[in-house]
Amino acid sequence: MHRIFFWIMAGFAVFAGYSCKQKVQGAFHISGTYKNADQFILQNQPGLAAPQPKVQMYLQEISFGKDLPPVILDSVKLSGNSGEINLNVPGKSQGVYELVFGDNALAIPLINDASDIKVDVDLSKKDDFYTVTGSDASRQLEGLIDNFGKKNFLVEKSFAVLDSLKRQNAPDSVMIMQTQTKNDAIKDLNEFLKNFLNSTTNGTLAVLALGWSSRSLSKADFEMSLNSLQKKFPENSILLNMKKSFDQQESQSQAGPPAGNWVGKQAPELALPDPDGKTIPLSSFRGKWLLVDFWASWCGPCRMENPNVVKAFNEFKDKNFTILGVSLDKQKDPWQEAVHQDKLAWTQVSDLKFWNSKAVEVFKFEGIPFNILVDPQGKVIAQELRGEDLENKLKQVLN
Repeated sequence: MHRIFFWIMAGFAVFAGYSCKQKVQGAFHISGTYKNADQFILQNQPGLAAPQPKVQMYLQEISFGKDLPPVILDSVKLSGNSGEINLNVPGKSQGVYELVFGDNALAIPLINDASDIKVDVDLSKKDDFYTVTGSDASRQLEGLIDNFGKKNFLVEKSFAVLDSLKRQNAPDSVMIMQTQTKNDAIKDLNEFLKNFLNSTTNGTLAVLALGWSSRSLSKADFEMSLNSLQKKFPENSILLNMKKSFDQQESQSQAGPPAGNWVGKQAPELALPDPDGKTIPLSSFRGKWLLVDFWASWCGPCRMENPNVVKAFNEFKDKNFTILGVSLDKQKDPWQEAVHQDKLAWTQVSDLKFWNSKAVEVFKFEGIPFNILVDPQGKVIAQELRGEDLENKLKQVLN
């Protein structure tokens, strides 16, 4: 388990400044044993002769917040090849800690849900090198990290393969299959996270899993989990602050078109040139279901989402549905090359003005990818549809 919290804490950047605390009475004590310190030194410092191995061990508290480093609470040199671990931590609220060996080579995550926690460590191993007793939350955290890591790896791998296939100009059938593989991996990850969030009985674990889920869950599923956990753990301050922050963002997003929320309103007119210079008004699509997709060739997330849009287009194009692509590109050649590479077989327009595009002025969005779904009467019925959300919404209105 090498520096696991580099990616654990990344899920909390949007909630920077909040603290996760759950009441625990008094101090907690970490005891246990270690062995094979000599092999640890040989593995991590090749060629170093150490008849009397000395490995530095740190206990540090993980800070919840953007770019906040861990806080070292105690450190001690392990003397000899084997020995005992004894650390006393003054009265602390429940949180996440790491027991770190050497120069961040091995780290053991802990949650102080008990006053006495026992840790036994075999420093000759790099996997399955420790056992924790006396702390149910720490054991559950180990399982959470292991399962999340494996499932998240498959998601990232599927995105990487998809990106490689796009660069190779792979056939549509191959792209569709890999897009489905990616969607299945995301679905599996989300089902695991939702099940964990529904079943956990520890607020600190809930906060960790919820932070990770913010990257992949739909907004509706994230909000449902957040509301449920905030009621389940009413004294958990980070969950309370997450709820306040989420509600505030939702309130701002519902202020109307100036904030970029078009749902329930008539789509404004937008007329931009296609690659041949012909002006295409958005209103010319009246009578069809229309997805207006704002993107750019230079936008990585847009390019990663394009296979999902292609899949939706191919599935529903015979059901009075089409797409209008609106690019924020600056030059025609990269724009058209991306259209060809990503197989975007629908109308494309752009004034090639980057963020000074008329599209940004009219629709008030602050980032791409961004899209709106317009009904045949020109009314916006949804926006920011991604992945399965796009497919599910189209199934709902077109089937």
